[in-house]
Amino acid sequence: MSRHGDISSSPDTVGVCVFQYPMPRLHTNKEVMANARKICDIVKGTKLGLPGMDLIIFPEYSTMGIMYDRKEMFDTAASIPGPLTDLFGNACKEAGVWGVFSLTGEKHEEHPKKNPYNTLVLINDKGEIVQKYRKLLPWTPIEGWTPGNLGTLVSDGPK
Repeated sequence: MSRHGDISSSPDTVGVCVFQYPMPRLHTNKEVMANARKICDIVKGTKLGLPGMDLIIFPEYSTMGIMYDRKEMFDTAASIPGPLTDLFGNACKEAGVWGVFSLTGEKHEEHPKKNPYNTLVLINDKGEIVQKYRKLLPWTPIEGWTPGNLGTLVSDGPK
């Protein structure tokens, strides 16, 4: 039973929070990691305030921002799994919630020869990466990402 102001959830419905998060302008790995920790605090705090929440979704560019500088794009590119997904996984596990997180800068398999991917990860309430989606059609010429190569996937969710 939900409370007034809570997200309704039941055994056969998923309580979803789509969190409006401003796109940051970050330049270093240190700044990206600090922003990721802030997002993790939001995951845990939102679950405390909205205990019916089963899934929290953060928008594209929320973790790393958009990198207009090619050197910054490569310097801040992340591995999946890696330190960022470890942080997000721990936050999801601690809060008992699933999450979708944006990593606009997943290292290409041929890093640093090819541009990173614009990637979303789905992490379950055990802290495990359930799915990874790479943006198929980056907005050229503004977005310098390598087009995704994983297709469109479907996964089982929180319920």
